[in-house]
Amino acid sequence: MTDYAQESIYPDSFMVLSENPPSFTITVTSEAGENDETVQTTLKFTYSEKYPDEVPLYEIFPPENLEENDVSDILRLLAVQAEENLAELN
Repeated sequence: MTDYAQESIYPDSFMVLSENPPSFTITVTSEAGENDETVQTTLKFTYSEKYPDEVPLYEIFPPENLEENDVSDILRLLAVQAEENLAELN
């Protein structure tokens, strides 16, 4: 069984999808902003056989009150962060 540290960080929004390959989701919700509107999305991560020597696969679905350019920005940020973390490990 895979040990997920994320489960202790996100106890109410973390869900294991499968153990082989290791895959999980985290649902993220913003605090209410303008017009009391919140933003919510689910991030899905799947570890490859080479993880942690290779970045996990990730996707966003289904965004609520999230613009398409925001989705692109989040994916770009995840890519940068994953590569930086990978570089720190090596």
